[in-house]
Amino acid sequence: MNGIVVPAIALLFATLVSNTINTLRQRQLDIRTALNMEACEMRTLQSVVDSFPKRITVQSNLREYLIQYASRLIAESKPGVKIIDLEFSGSIDSELNGFLGKLNEINILSFSGTSTNGASGDVAALPPSLLSECYAAITRLNAERPSRISALQSTFPRLHYVILSLLAASLCVAFLMESDQAIQIFLNAVQLRILWSMLIGTFSSLAVVSYDLEDPFRGSYQISSTVDQFHTIRDALRASATIDARKREEEAAGVPSSTTCSTDDYDADSTFG
Repeated sequence: MNGIVVPAIALLFATLVSNTINTLRQRQLDIRTALNMEACEMRTLQSVVDSFPKRITVQSNLREYLIQYASRLIAESKPGVKIIDLEFSGSIDSELNGFLGKLNEINILSFSGTSTNGASGDVAALPPSLLSECYAAITRLNAERPSRISALQSTFPRLHYVILSLLAASLCVAFLMESDQAIQIFLNAVQLRILWSMLIGTFSSLAVVSYDLEDPFRGSYQISSTVDQFHTIRDALRASATIDARKREEEAAGVPSSTTCSTDDYDADSTFG
């Protein structure tokens, strides 16, 4: 009976373990790729928003939406994030909708010949290339976000790990039954203990790897370093918003602008200083 039962259990266990580890590892790689893509698109939007003419009064609103979206990405990429929270928040309900709404407002006002503050003479027109670049970046962001959320939500149920545990326990029981013989031709007690330790160590290592891979932002296989770039992007956006607010205050007070450092210098000081 053991010649049939043990190989069947071992084959099923090996297949499930291989599928589990490969799926969880590929899930991590998909999430890392999606985060890097979102970071690239956010840098593109940051560069485009910084290039807007000064008469675009909703520039600060667009930048604030990007700051909030960066904070959302950081919150969604923390260790132990609850999948149920992501299901309630949804893959579409994000600050990108507000950004897209403001962008549509600018686009409509540009064609209507009206400024964003309602004045008829100050036309807040944007070059078509900037508008198209913004729309393209938003479209790519909206495509990457559902992919990342779906990957985060795609986990194995607890029943899957219960089945793996039962199969491993069955192999251990089969080993004990086979080794519980009065006569062992090739193995003595010490060798049996060594084999038993190797078997338990192998199953324990597989359990640790599976637990490690279950959360992409925890353990030895974590991808938390990918999230660090969003802190830099958020700091750069806040620095740009601070500089623009200071310039507007100086212009409103009739004081010549005394800001001599560029946005990049400010970003570097606030990020690394």
